[in-house]
Amino acid sequence: MTPARRGSLIAATWLIGIGLVFLIRETAELAWAEAWPMFVILAAVASLVSTAVNGRFGLLNAPWAFTGSIVLGIIGVVLLLSTTGNLAEGPVETILAWWPCLAIGLGVWYVIGAFVPRGGGPTESLALALDGATDAAIRIKFGAGELATRTAAPGRLVDGEFLGGVSHRRDAPGRLELEQDTSYGLPWLDRRSAWTVGLPSDVPLDLRVDAGASRNVLDLRDLRLRSLELHTGASDTRVLLPRAAGATSVRAESGAASLTFEVPDGVAARIRTRVVLGSVQVDESRFPPVAGGYESPDYATAANRVDIDAQGGVGSLKVLGGG
Repeated sequence: MTPARRGSLIAATWLIGIGLVFLIRETAELAWAEAWPMFVILAAVASLVSTAVNGRFGLLNAPWAFTGSIVLGIIGVVLLLSTTGNLAEGPVETILAWWPCLAIGLGVWYVIGAFVPRGGGPTESLALALDGATDAAIRIKFGAGELATRTAAPGRLVDGEFLGGVSHRRDAPGRLELEQDTSYGLPWLDRRSAWTVGLPSDVPLDLRVDAGASRNVLDLRDLRLRSLELHTGASDTRVLLPRAAGATSVRAESGAASLTFEVPDGVAARIRTRVVLGSVQVDESRFPPVAGGYESPDYATAANRVDIDAQGGVGSLKVLGGG
């Protein structure tokens, strides 16, 4: 179906739906105080139609693609039954009392959907040259799926393979933002997304990664990494830190996540951690406890060192020695 026809179908759904709302209200002699939930139901129906005509998914994807619309429709029906007096107050109060559990359950449903094997969009290749840049700043915005990084080919700012598609914006030499392509539907609902991203080792790098419901393996061992800013949601993230980058600063914030840092042999570390609910595991044989955290005995004089400041909501945080 062409974009014009899809737009016409969605517009027709809204117009017909609005007409039906007014017709049903008049026929049933409902006051607007009773009839207003029909607009919630209309929004749910329009969302279902929009998802159906715009989405590109198979049977495995459909349950997650339509979940939001179905839940909105159920809420609309319950509200309509309540305002018209067809539902006792007891069940409504029970639903309202348990809505946080419903929200948590819905969130878990979407997280599961992010990891269910499904068809992917296009696999795209991307290769951008440094173009004379003497340093680099790269931001990766990755909503859901599987993300892995490696070392790019010499002279490259970035290269890699991007299952599900990628869009990029390059504001200046050495400055780049990568983001998932949503033109084929939402990666975390409609299709699988898996990226392998090559990052530059020729120049000092400032890297920011914003990841949602994802599995992430960030191999930064051969990079000249100056800073890493990491923001993750419901994710499992493993970070292999640089072997010989001089001084590296790491700032990490995670939600309901598992976060592991591996510090190579010969690299000193200073570590500060804060986890609201969960566990913290640090290799104290290499990073003994000190006031305010953990620190290598030779941190102040080490040629290669990393400063880690990590905080999380719910989950596990590990800082381990690596090879």
